[in-house]
Amino acid sequence: MEACDVRYETESDGGGLFPHACVRDGQAEFLEDARMCISQRTHLLAHAPTGLGKTAVALTAALETALEENARVLFLTSRQSQHAIAVETSRAIWRKHRIGVVDLIAREDMCLAERDTPPCREGRACFFAHARCGQAAEVLLEYPLHVQEATRTCLRERACPYTSAIMAARSADLVIGDYNHAFSRDPSLADRLGLPAKDVILVIDEAHNLPARVMENFSASLDRQRIEAAVSCPPLHHFRDDLIILRDAWDEALKTGGQMEPEALDGPLKRSVGVDCGGLAEEIGETLRRKGEQGHQELISFLSAWGDHGMVRYADGSPARLHARLVDPSEVCRNIFSRVRSSLVMSGTLHPPSMFADIMGVEGAICREYPSPFPSENRLVLTWGGITSRFRMRNEAFFRNTAARLAQVCRSVPGNVAAFFPSYDMLERTREHLRAPGRTVVAERRGFGKNEQDALVEALARSGDTLLLATLGGALYEGVDFRNNSLSAVVVVGLPLPPPSRENLAYREHLERRFGPRRGELYSTTYPALIKVLQAAGRAIRSERDRAAIILMDDRYQLPGVRAALPADLNTERVRDIEAALGPFFKGE
Repeated sequence: MEACDVRYETESDGGGLFPHACVRDGQAEFLEDARMCISQRTHLLAHAPTGLGKTAVALTAALETALEENARVLFLTSRQSQHAIAVETSRAIWRKHRIGVVDLIAREDMCLAERDTPPCREGRACFFAHARCGQAAEVLLEYPLHVQEATRTCLRERACPYTSAIMAARSADLVIGDYNHAFSRDPSLADRLGLPAKDVILVIDEAHNLPARVMENFSASLDRQRIEAAVSCPPLHHFRDDLIILRDAWDEALKTGGQMEPEALDGPLKRSVGVDCGGLAEEIGETLRRKGEQGHQELISFLSAWGDHGMVRYADGSPARLHARLVDPSEVCRNIFSRVRSSLVMSGTLHPPSMFADIMGVEGAICREYPSPFPSENRLVLTWGGITSRFRMRNEAFFRNTAARLAQVCRSVPGNVAAFFPSYDMLERTREHLRAPGRTVVAERRGFGKNEQDALVEALARSGDTLLLATLGGALYEGVDFRNNSLSAVVVVGLPLPPPSRENLAYREHLERRFGPRRGELYSTTYPALIKVLQAAGRAIRSERDRAAIILMDDRYQLPGVRAALPADLNTERVRDIEAALGPFFKGE
């Protein structure tokens, strides 16, 4: 048996579906909690740091109950790249028990005919006929396949991959997909498959992203051009008068500026045609469906969102747009979590889990924080003051000072260094002053693609003299595995508080009304900023053998309120002389 830190070893007759030879210390507690909560129809919210093996725990606990009680497991993630580990883990479980698994992504991304506009979207004939999908679905259920493998399988069967996957999902024990399959305005995957929600076990991975995704999915904006297009659309000629009233109300609302009430658009519509924006959206949508039309989704989404609770409504931009932005995800989430059988909501940065339970309205949830399984002596966490990234302090002196400090870190670190910034602007303005002799400086840019990301990870694995500049919120700070200790140090430049905006102010005011001023501030600003910090810090140490320094560079990391908001196992040291602090650590002293 492979050596590992073991709390107990799994036995062939007593280890259930757990896919590995042994259970790590810390992982055993998580597995026990997950099994108990899922079997007892309870929600578990878990802060499970990198290395704990949360995917193995979640799938083991969920599938054990699902197989015993004829339930289904939906494993939902925020990115396609995160499907891979779920598929690989399900393969290991498959070797113990033959389970049916489907990896599902968007129809457009699975289409073998036209990715931009699948023929079936427009009622056109397609070579990959649905008549062959039943046979392909049976093949997909034989062994857990990555979606790319499933697509190639369907190509050989001359069947539509998306339709085949949906057909297979009706019989699958586990479906791996995106948050949108449960948390969007579209019918949920369970509803489309005909599965009662009470028979669904929901596993949410990287769940720190879920509230923001829900708020984005249930928000919408609209410009005048979209209304004009609908006014002149022949299939909608019966709604022409309604749409002209909407256009005039849109013009009038724009004049008022500031924050708006639903009546700004609903009032004129109800007085003239007897329906509000939501009712008009339903009628237009039904008419378009009946006539086989696919357009005007932006208009329908906006009208559907306008009257929802927990929204902030305002106008901005040039050309002007009206916005309806959701600032309270709890009503959406509560409706979903209250209907499913049970759920496991997890992330390496679900900190604190009680905050996420509050924000999402998950009632009766069990909230747990598990310690990192990696040796604490392998991680040095320093807070380095004397500088701040507050908006009013971002001048040329700040950027020169930041660049000089990064050069100091590079002189003291034997290996690659990654520096994460709150914005691209701060990154680029610091880069202008950066002088790091002997270092290859590589900077993330907007629109960094998956291929570029993979190439960079490979390059860093082969290098030892690179300074990587990236952003907190970009392509590299989350979900990227810098393996084999390819990062010796991570520097977080500044505290990435949400920038001032109408939405952020409304979000904070809403949380303060729900939870009081102190928790409202923590929930809306402090914790979201620290979650980004923890995500970036987690890039450095990916296994029990990795060793790295984490440097938090801003005065505010030394404030009592911020220090208290960090996870209990993140032991920070205040430092003034960075080189004196890093030298002994990398010498092993």
